[in-house]
Amino acid sequence: MPDFKDILDIHPNPCVIHIDFVPKYANNAFAKFSGMSNAEEVLNLETIKVLFEESHWPEALRRYQHAIETGTPTTPQVINHTDLKGNPMIAEITDTVIDWFGQKAMCTFVSVVTDQVFRERTLRDMANRDDLTNLYNRRYLFDLFNNRNTTPQRHQYLAMVDIDHFKRINDTFGHPVGDLVLKQLARIIEEFTRPDECAFRLGGEEFALLMWEDNENELTLRLEELRQSVETLMVRVSYPNRQPLAINCTISIGATEVSQLEGFLSASLRADKCLYQAKERGRNRVVTHENHDDNTPPNS
Repeated sequence: MPDFKDILDIHPNPCVIHIDFVPKYANNAFAKFSGMSNAEEVLNLETIKVLFEESHWPEALRRYQHAIETGTPTTPQVINHTDLKGNPMIAEITDTVIDWFGQKAMCTFVSVVTDQVFRERTLRDMANRDDLTNLYNRRYLFDLFNNRNTTPQRHQYLAMVDIDHFKRINDTFGHPVGDLVLKQLARIIEEFTRPDECAFRLGGEEFALLMWEDNENELTLRLEELRQSVETLMVRVSYPNRQPLAINCTISIGATEVSQLEGFLSASLRADKCLYQAKERGRNRVVTHENHDDNTPPNS
């Protein structure tokens, strides 16, 4: 056996040597990584491809053939992996071509990077979130907007949402109460969005939504539901030795359809114009760009 076998046997990182994915050697770390008791169980497999998700097989074959033909190591690749016991993890794989008793073979090293990837994802997500409301922030809206994918037979809309007379709330009750109102509104907006939609706090009392709808009428109906939900919201504030406060607020909404190749600036300017018209027409209403619908609630 090669001189390095004793080293690999005790190495903490999983390692397997294979020819056309037929295992020739595996250390116990690889067996554990795969959900097996020992390396002998790995060597009894007809192919190690059964240890990885089927969706990864074509790319694994391409990497294998390229490395064998060129003799160059593969670049590290991060994949999702589930061992034979059903435990999910994230692994980084690196392959190196070696001589195995006169035959070209692949030596595959595996690093389990689940914790590292989760930490990186958590940090990225934190950078994209608003500190107060935990909604996504303006930067993430800009990034998401420019990397969006359109869906056939569906339309994407950008809606701007603004709390009416929010300065009055801050001036009358103080900024801590204003923060409570913002957080309550954020909760309603987040619950309003569907799984494939996103809600954002742009700053101050202004929020935004990226939404999917079949047509403008469906969009208007949904935004009306949101407006009515906020109109009936009562934010309750308790004080020591004082009567509790019950504060309500309303919102104005401006919305526009986003074309496939449109930049963020032009779409946001249209939505902002609709929002301004909603404010001019008395607030607590929805205005859309396409036909400048003015959905005015009674007695507003």
